[in-house]
Amino acid sequence: MDFSSAPGNASGKYFSNKPPLGEPSKARRESLKKHNEKAPITLQNLCPIHKYYAAADVVLEQFKKLLKEGDLDGAYIIGRRFALFSTVSLPGHDYYTSPNPDLIKLRLKNQKDAQWVTTGVERIVQVMDNEEIQKQNAELERIRKQREEQEREKMEWEEKMKQRLTAVESSSGSERLSVNSDGEEKDLLSKLASLNALFPREDADEEELIPSAPPQHDIEQNEELPPLPPPMEVPLTDELGQSVLTTSTSAVDQLKSNGMTPMFAEPPSYSDLFLDVLRTPSVGNSTELRQPTSSSVLISTVPVQQPRIPIRTIQQSCSQQLQSCINSKQIEFIRLGTYQGRLASSSPKYDSTNGCAVISPLVVATHIYPQHMHKAKSELLLQHHGANTTSKYGISNVAINEIIDKRAPPILSVVRSKLGLSKHALIIPSDVHDYLVDCHILPQDKFVGACGGDLLDQSHLNELVEMMVKGHEVNKKSKSVRKLKVGAALFFREHVVSIIKIPLGNGACYFDLIDSLPSKSVGGMASRTRCKDRQSLETLLRWYASSKFSDSQCDFIDANKWDDGMCVFDPRVFQSFVWTETQ
Repeated sequence: MDFSSAPGNASGKYFSNKPPLGEPSKARRESLKKHNEKAPITLQNLCPIHKYYAAADVVLEQFKKLLKEGDLDGAYIIGRRFALFSTVSLPGHDYYTSPNPDLIKLRLKNQKDAQWVTTGVERIVQVMDNEEIQKQNAELERIRKQREEQEREKMEWEEKMKQRLTAVESSSGSERLSVNSDGEEKDLLSKLASLNALFPREDADEEELIPSAPPQHDIEQNEELPPLPPPMEVPLTDELGQSVLTTSTSAVDQLKSNGMTPMFAEPPSYSDLFLDVLRTPSVGNSTELRQPTSSSVLISTVPVQQPRIPIRTIQQSCSQQLQSCINSKQIEFIRLGTYQGRLASSSPKYDSTNGCAVISPLVVATHIYPQHMHKAKSELLLQHHGANTTSKYGISNVAINEIIDKRAPPILSVVRSKLGLSKHALIIPSDVHDYLVDCHILPQDKFVGACGGDLLDQSHLNELVEMMVKGHEVNKKSKSVRKLKVGAALFFREHVVSIIKIPLGNGACYFDLIDSLPSKSVGGMASRTRCKDRQSLETLLRWYASSKFSDSQCDFIDANKWDDGMCVFDPRVFQSFVWTETQ
């Protein structure tokens, strides 16, 4: 069945006296939505929107494929999800209304696709209505024939009973004519014997139905005869007049084994098709019917070789490890003097709300190349007020405060205006980096590399830590720069923090994580968390990652193994860019 042109052919030729659109298939669709409907996916604003458009295109192709295969239930579910994604999720991205010509082109295409899919879903509803009406008609015809058969069997049974009763009456009449000379009729025992002779038993060796000897008590001659053995049972019906055979579990199983689907059968249950089709080929893009699961979230089809630890257990373990490092003085929280957005009401000109994508690389640039800050060409963007940018431990706290309150806001305003973003929109890191490189604030020759993946995965985390320690990418055989400053901008959960390496004179080094958001642990200000060795840095990063998940995200993580193909929808995803000072 080919529905590839369905949305463009939504005529009303299916029924002459058809009910309102959607009414015949309402129960079917409501059951599908109950088992499969998901809330619109929340997008990460720090992820480029073109990746989400690409994901939508993959799902669109899956919708077309299901239509062509005639899988109406699957097409209905994934079509609705595509429409919700295009009309609810995508417009929530800060870059959705960007004036960028390429993004405008993608947006218009997606809007056109969404209209096509919406029309297609309406067409699917029409076809579903037609199918359900045909099923109802077929079921009514089956019931009619079944009742006719029941009536025929009942009439046959009644006819047989009439014949039996006639035979009994004839036998009784003959017996009355052959009375003895005393005028007395045969006794009751003889009548019963005659009656049994009319219905011989199949097994003659078994005990006779009527005992050969009379009972011990006297039998009254006028006592009524016992009832006849019941004939073959007439097919039963329930209180509604429907055959019990069609409402029993065995009957349902029988219908299913014959390739039929009874009207009362449960609908198929689908996994989250939208995310499924985005998985990498190694995982498999299964859209077949799945068995219903007790969880409302998607269960991964990837066989897990080893038991996975629940994320809430990991959270508890990470908190305990963090506290142990704090107690041993390996991790130290330092309170800064401000936080992003602190001046939003008092000095709107210096509003740094949602400015982490600018604050973080500025902190890194000032840490690894402080002398370059004084040579920047744009005095507007790099105003200094006599603050010392460096200290014994790299960038000073005063310099970080100044970046948050004074240096970042003008850049935020310029970049947002250039990109056509709203006042407090989050900016994609790559757009900020391009601007900072063009302004010679982030020297391109100081760039080490980028890494990303699952921040809870030890191998992915090791790649970031190795770049911080050695100052170059893991796969490069470069000379270690342990004595040089290194800085990274870490993007995770729609927020950007800075990680800087501070070399010490004895060959060791500290690692500071600088977060511009207010923190309760330091009295509601931005924080600078110092890790005094590599192990404590890993402990801090694992705790930082595990502490950012909501309950629904924890459920998602427990139900889904990491997959590169759907990383833009995975709450564990991170990306980091690393720079180092000149050797």
